[in-house]
Amino acid sequence: MYTSEQQELLDKVEALKKEKNLSQNAVCRLIGVSETAISQIRNGKYNANPQKIFDTLAGYFGVKERAELTYSEIDYAPTTISRQIYNVIENCQSKGGLAVACGDAGIGKTKAAQKFVSDHSSNSFLITINPCLNNAKSLLETVADRIGAIQEKSVNKLWLSITNKLSDGTVLIFDESQHLTTKAIEILRSLSDYFNDRRQTLGICFIGNLETVTRMGGKKAEFAQIANRTKQRKIYRNTDIQREDICKLFPILEVEKMDAEIDFLLKIARTPQAIRGAINLFSNAYDNENYTYAGLVAMAQFMDMEV
Repeated sequence: MYTSEQQELLDKVEALKKEKNLSQNAVCRLIGVSETAISQIRNGKYNANPQKIFDTLAGYFGVKERAELTYSEIDYAPTTISRQIYNVIENCQSKGGLAVACGDAGIGKTKAAQKFVSDHSSNSFLITINPCLNNAKSLLETVADRIGAIQEKSVNKLWLSITNKLSDGTVLIFDESQHLTTKAIEILRSLSDYFNDRRQTLGICFIGNLETVTRMGGKKAEFAQIANRTKQRKIYRNTDIQREDICKLFPILEVEKMDAEIDFLLKIARTPQAIRGAINLFSNAYDNENYTYAGLVAMAQFMDMEV
């Protein structure tokens, strides 16, 4: 009924479903095709021209296959900064209350949070804040969705739904916290207070840029309750990045004893481009099949990076 190439694409859909342990509907959403269309094509009952569906499948798997040929960064490296942020989150979970870990962009804050949630999947949740979450209901809806609480229509019922779903010893981690409004922070503080009043703990850990700690540590009256309940307030800079961190991020360089290349990437990492910039640079140089010192310098110039 279909060509060998088309049948291969259908087989890849099934393989992806098994690999990621997804439902048919979930894997179709991931790819960007209709579940109904795929089912009808499989059963030979698709009345329209299926070529558009097959083109979408080919495009998706083509991108993924090309990605496999490019440099893949390490999922997590226990760098100086990421270890410290991991510990901040761990202490926040143990003690409850509020904690703040902030600093320059691209230094490993998000990676540390992701690693912590991966290690403590049953009682820790990572929620990334964006400017759209600018009112109480949108924030609470996002929290409810992340923890699996019932979505209620009113704000107060939504708040109660979240507290009923959360349990003693949980930590909520809010990345990009600089986007939170004062009211939003107060709402999250109230969740922690609710558990504290019952002699239980709920940790609320804020991760973000320097504005995060500046606001939460301010002397204005509206921040007094927040500051009083913030048990940890840590600031990290790209200048805190160490040479050993580069070795952990790029083990191939240490194995091959490429000292000049390690030092150059450290220099990049200590600029505003930080670790993220060093990874992007090495990734491009690696894909260009030249990650020697000369190759890294040439790629940095091509990328208009600050050196």
